[in-house]
Amino acid sequence: MAGFCPRFFVGEVGAGRFPEEEAWPAALGDSSLSDSSPDLTGQEFALSGTDAHHALRVLRLRRGDMCEVVVGSAVYAATLQPGGDTVKVSLVRRLEELAAGPRYRHQVGIVQAVVKPSLIDQVIEKGTEVGASFFLLAPSAGSTRWEHVMKEERLTRWRRIAQEAAKQSKRLTVPVVGFSSSLDEAFHNLRHAGVLSVVLQPDAVCGLRELLEEQAVSPARIALWVGPEGGWSPGEVKDFASRGMKPARLGRSVLRTETAGPVAVAVTRLVLGDW
Repeated sequence: MAGFCPRFFVGEVGAGRFPEEEAWPAALGDSSLSDSSPDLTGQEFALSGTDAHHALRVLRLRRGDMCEVVVGSAVYAATLQPGGDTVKVSLVRRLEELAAGPRYRHQVGIVQAVVKPSLIDQVIEKGTEVGASFFLLAPSAGSTRWEHVMKEERLTRWRRIAQEAAKQSKRLTVPVVGFSSSLDEAFHNLRHAGVLSVVLQPDAVCGLRELLEEQAVSPARIALWVGPEGGWSPGEVKDFASRGMKPARLGRSVLRTETAGPVAVAVTRLVLGDW
């Protein structure tokens, strides 16, 4: 892509495991608004083996080529310094404002009922691009062969997809990606973290925009719950209502499960003035 400057993350990337329950509130705090770290201009950092391979073999970057590097909550223009077994980047100047990337005020994540792995790939890639803060995968009544899907190697893959999508879309943070063993566990962990759970239902009376405008909390923490192909079961809808979860209609049409989450994130950020 002409004029595109590749972005890399160094140090702690932030696409790790979901934490134990007591650590959830801190883990879901968005560090992208914090930019008080010291200026590291002039320092050098080594790229990871994967990033080094991508820079040299895929992008075919050479010594002195420009790139962008995220260190903590700061972003720098940098030059590539390949040599020996490592590839280093030398920080040239700190990027500010729009050049650094989006700094979101609100936490907006997706709770995705487990579906086919290829569909989850799309949810995580597109969701990251439009600003999802986290992804939490959980089996529902309509999830088939979910034990086969929810494996550690797949989780590793989805975290890698989130990181690559964050680079491409110039994110300052990589969304957290994790599993819950049940919808009940997902709900309780999110509630403990102070997250408002909004269940997307095509037949809901209240629209998503309408519901969000009623919520006066800022900064908001919102989880958008997306059902599997075929939607939530009647029993699940009843359970959601008993927990006080908010149902909302995303739009006038019925979207596919892999489309609904990313679209809902974009709509939510737009309504909250965080787009």
